[in-house]
Amino acid sequence: MVCGLFTIILFAGNVLNIEAKPTENIELAHDLIAQQNPPSPTGKIIEVPDIDPMFTGGSHEMNRFISRSLRYPREAAEKNIQGLVVYNFVVELDGSLSNFEIMHRAHPLLDAEALRIIKSMPAWRPAVYKGENVRARQYVPMYFKLNKNARSSRRAQSRKVMPIDPNEEIFTIVDQMPEFPTGEEGLGRFLSEFIQYPVRAKQEGIQGRILCAFIVRKDGTISNLEIVNGLDNELDNEALRVLSMMPKWTPGKNDNETVSVKCILPIDFKIDEEEMVSGE
Repeated sequence: MVCGLFTIILFAGNVLNIEAKPTENIELAHDLIAQQNPPSPTGKIIEVPDIDPMFTGGSHEMNRFISRSLRYPREAAEKNIQGLVVYNFVVELDGSLSNFEIMHRAHPLLDAEALRIIKSMPAWRPAVYKGENVRARQYVPMYFKLNKNARSSRRAQSRKVMPIDPNEEIFTIVDQMPEFPTGEEGLGRFLSEFIQYPVRAKQEGIQGRILCAFIVRKDGTISNLEIVNGLDNELDNEALRVLSMMPKWTPGKNDNETVSVKCILPIDFKIDEEEMVSGE
């Protein structure tokens, strides 16, 4: 049995003001990354909880926190360094964060700034499994893009992702995010109906979360499917296969204009515990 657990996580922290207080240099960045994992609490980490851990107030509040906290590194700004950084970490029973691991690197300066922001976050709501709070992992992706026209067009420029096509603007945070035709519940039903757990992976007890990304174009079509963080080749391919079957989405809007938006979608593959015991 496949449990279609999923959460759309928006790229966060896209308001990158190069006039803000900077991180001074790459040596400090390396030091911060090297010290990213102090001793952490022990105890089992639940890979697929019933309720995922969440930033207090939800993704919108997390986006606001990141935007307020971000300081684009001066050296990175001067060298026009941009890119995607993705970290995962453990949300502890008390909501504190530990065990930071980088999943997608951009540049040491940007990697360090993303880690600094995440480590400064307030306590999260912990995950829940079988009615109890548990330790669980979560992801936070940030796309760093310089705002070269900040004074003349700050709001629009701050929301763009580096274009895949020079003639097209790809956004990450917009006024109205793209939506599956029948909403989140419909997306859950779609994934549950079409995902087929690969036999080998199931037999070997391979389960966990795959982080996928795709672009919802202006006409609602899905393109540029990719695995940001994979788990197993067969599971990764199955996730891409099913996502490629999705119907057109309701496209995103920004300033009342339809735009193309890049989204991140974690898909959890979970084997029913009874099946694992019985070996079916």
